[in-house]
Amino acid sequence: MSKKGFDFQLEVENVKEDEKFNNEKMIKEIQEIIDTTPFPIKNIGFYEKSGNFAIEGQVVRNTKKEAEAEYTIFKGKLLEILKRYYEKAKAIDRMKMYFTTIY
Repeated sequence: MSKKGFDFQLEVENVKEDEKFNNEKMIKEIQEIIDTTPFPIKNIGFYEKSGNFAIEGQVVRNTKKEAEAEYTIFKGKLLEILKRYYEKAKAIDRMKMYFTTIY
């Protein structure tokens, strides 16, 4: 049975590595989302060129629709936290590379 999925790069504009980001409570909340997310997060950090917060990962589910739904939930939770500290936080999907696994 094959599964559908995608690799993603999510950039959050207007979220920089500054005094606001070094808030331990916010970092703890972000870490909790990442720890409880049911798909692997590969990289977390800041883009060198723009300085914006970025996350890379992979979502695989039985259907493309399920994978998209799982990702949308994750992105919504992450933005909810970031918007408490950065009013102008805006998520941008920089990359989504779709694939089908073969079993």
